[in-house]
Amino acid sequence: MGEERIIGVFNEWGRLREAALGQVDDLIDPEYIPALVWVSKEGKKGLREKAGIRSVEGFPEEARKMKVTIDTLQRVLEEHGVAVHRTGSIPEGYEEEVTYLKHVQKGNYSIGGADFFRVIGTRVILLNSFHLPFRRSYIWCVRRMLEPLLENSNAAYFSTPPPSPHYTRDELYLENGDIMIDGHNVYVGMSGNATTPKGIAWLQRLLGNEYKVQTIRLRPDLFHIDWLMSLNRPGLLTYCPEALLDPLPDPLAKWDKIAIRPDEVAGANNLSIDENTIVVPEHLTRICDEYDKRGMKVITIPALETIDYGSGPRCLTAILRREP
Repeated sequence: MGEERIIGVFNEWGRLREAALGQVDDLIDPEYIPALVWVSKEGKKGLREKAGIRSVEGFPEEARKMKVTIDTLQRVLEEHGVAVHRTGSIPEGYEEEVTYLKHVQKGNYSIGGADFFRVIGTRVILLNSFHLPFRRSYIWCVRRMLEPLLENSNAAYFSTPPPSPHYTRDELYLENGDIMIDGHNVYVGMSGNATTPKGIAWLQRLLGNEYKVQTIRLRPDLFHIDWLMSLNRPGLLTYCPEALLDPLPDPLAKWDKIAIRPDEVAGANNLSIDENTIVVPEHLTRICDEYDKRGMKVITIPALETIDYGSGPRCLTAILRREP
């Protein structure tokens, strides 16, 4: 049988030991639907013109830079002792996966490593419940990478209910970009364009009374909370006050806070490797300085293009194991 693989995530900053990243080659630009309200005016124009086109063909220079970003992130993680796995392509002949829900929304999202599963404690939750239909077709590629890693492990494995192929705005949607954990406190963002109340209620039922799941409401023109808020180490968070409709939940109210502006896009989407080390997009120099002032080692990577496609360092990285 061999030694049991240890899976576990108990907060957002424990020393990172094992993670997974996506890839660019199978990224296909999505078709515009109302849940993409947060995309820039220029971005919406691009979606309408290039929907359904492979990004490496429609936007080759942007795709090249995204490859550099993900490969750089892999190198940084491995240099810090993190085991890194990569998702693969849809196998040849699996046309059903290629065409899945493409009559509802064109596109394919292969770069968002964190999108497809979330580890809370030792529960691994396959996130099969995207608000945006085009994101749902890559789930099988993720499973082909993930499930062998769970064999002979300590993890319990769950999956959210797949949404109906008939697209509506109020289905059971639960997305990792909205989930943050601090021990038995779980915070879930909700803008109306990703996670829904039904998804939050499902998560609370799964986790049980041991956990307290708290909703953080966001402005309805936004997407995931992890662009707008992150828990960086014990007692330190980064957030955009203008994005939240309510005060911070009580457990977070007294934390030291780095405030970001609405125009610092994805300014909170940073990845803690441990309590003292954080990965930040290189263009966010003011935010880098704020971490530096607080004694954190800041590692920068180029990430403008992946952010344009919806993923900063945190979104790009699916976490399998952090030290408690």
